[in-house]
Amino acid sequence: MAGFCWIHPEFRDLAAQHRLSDLAALMSRTDGTPVSPQHRQREILRLDLPDRAGALTTLYLKREWDVRWRFLARQILHRQGAWTPARTEFEALLRLADAGVAVPRPVACLQRLGWRTQCCLVLEGVAAAVALNHYLASNLRDAAPREREQLFVQLGSEVARLHNCGVHQPRLYTTEIYVTDAADENLAPAIGFWGLRQAILCNPLPFQYRVAGLAALLATLPRRLASVPEREILFDAYLAHAELEHRGMELPKAVGWQVERLLTYRHIWEIRESDTEEHRSVRPLESVEKGQMWIDPEYRTTLEHCGLASFDRMMGTVDGKLLRRLPDRENWRLDLALPQGGTRGAYLKKHHIRTPRTRVRALAQAGGGMTAGRVEAQNIARLARSGIAAMKLIAYGEKLHADGLLESFVLTEELQGFTQLDHFLERRFPPLEGNRAAPRDPHLMKLIAEVASVAAKFHRLGYNHRDLYCCHFFIKETEPGEFKVNLIDLQRVEHRRHFRSRWLVKDLGQLAYSAPTDRISRTHKMAFIKRYLGVQRLRPCDKRFIRKILAKQRWIDAQVRKREKARAVPAPHTAKTAATKLNSARLGERS
Repeated sequence: MAGFCWIHPEFRDLAAQHRLSDLAALMSRTDGTPVSPQHRQREILRLDLPDRAGALTTLYLKREWDVRWRFLARQILHRQGAWTPARTEFEALLRLADAGVAVPRPVACLQRLGWRTQCCLVLEGVAAAVALNHYLASNLRDAAPREREQLFVQLGSEVARLHNCGVHQPRLYTTEIYVTDAADENLAPAIGFWGLRQAILCNPLPFQYRVAGLAALLATLPRRLASVPEREILFDAYLAHAELEHRGMELPKAVGWQVERLLTYRHIWEIRESDTEEHRSVRPLESVEKGQMWIDPEYRTTLEHCGLASFDRMMGTVDGKLLRRLPDRENWRLDLALPQGGTRGAYLKKHHIRTPRTRVRALAQAGGGMTAGRVEAQNIARLARSGIAAMKLIAYGEKLHADGLLESFVLTEELQGFTQLDHFLERRFPPLEGNRAAPRDPHLMKLIAEVASVAAKFHRLGYNHRDLYCCHFFIKETEPGEFKVNLIDLQRVEHRRHFRSRWLVKDLGQLAYSAPTDRISRTHKMAFIKRYLGVQRLRPCDKRFIRKILAKQRWIDAQVRKREKARAVPAPHTAKTAATKLNSARLGERS
């Protein structure tokens, strides 16, 4: 097996003391603190290791248990050799450090090629380093315009230096750029780069690689953190330091097209919205009962106090109000008693099905697969990380019984102070005055714009709801004319990247059908669709899209009328039975 081992000369004593040169020891360490989301093949640990004098040194251990051969083949194709991600990042860090670019200092790099290729990279911690997006959202929130301009000038020049060194970072996201404040307040902060496991080294760097790097940066830099003038400052600084002034018109255009493409990816939006309240509200759940139930740590004490901290008790509880019962699920409203006193409302969905598929999975002991409870729980967390407010997840669970009965549940917190959209419109705004055009209510237009923005972002992320009626938008007016929009009932939400037009038309047709006709006029619907499409004037393609939505709305209306008529008129066998009974009664009277 081919291997590689490198230890920084200044850390050889520390490496010998803590076995940092032993790949097997590094792969089996459990004394660190995980700092990255759980992944089956890789992990990042924070290590606080004492030296022989007792002083602590903060290191970060990046390890991968099974490197894909596709990654090695890509590195060989780029003439970089059989480099693992650890070796790739190590070589990129050395090249950037030699050029004076701020990067973490590598301490050790080890790799072993074979049937299961493994690698480790140990980096020295960067003191007081903050990711760029969080730095802009916190440290520079109230900074003077001059100070912000200086930061974007420096950012553009540092990205140019990165590219001038022949290092292409395909994922040059704002989370992969860090900022450290200088000790002297008169000095500018330092901007550095980390997370270079997928870097490509080539000199000179092709133009398309420069475009891809800048597009990744700008796609994860929302307008609330960087205005249009600040983006132009970044571009000007980059072009000046990269000596690409002759391509000053071509570069922004190519980057803009690439940004639009990247904004259709879900993980890009999760990074863009990582500083928002919705994203920060998502916390990892604690697993209980050997993976049958997961609970938010904030609610664990509450559920234990209510006797609902187990899967069987949650599925068997009837201490609440039954809202709806169907053959395969039940909806309940619970009042959770808090340990410190008082109650908190919550909504519980119970799912229970038994099909040939679940029977086969039970016989094969293959688990329940993707249950309805898990799907909704994952959708809640993913939408929140992408900046779309939904419900707050308290717990969910799933269990496959030996007889093929598959049970699952999801428990969410009640949205206090929220009202579903159709009821909110009826309570908050007056009805339309017949056929006359009502004066434009600025608050109503603001609400329509907010709902359209949520729907557009939801669809832009690749999701479709399948039940996007007004009753699934919950509204809260925080201040006069300021509205907060939450999306609920995410069990049937799907994620598609291709062939989505039919599902978008269905969602918007459902929303148009369920809008109250005595509160929402055609003018309001036109304002909604323009905000949804992000245009001031409709294009021919937009008009074709609207015609499809209107056709879908008419079809839904026709189906609803057909069902109502079927309910009003007795079925043939029912009518025949009633007529027979009536004739028998009449014959009895005659006799």
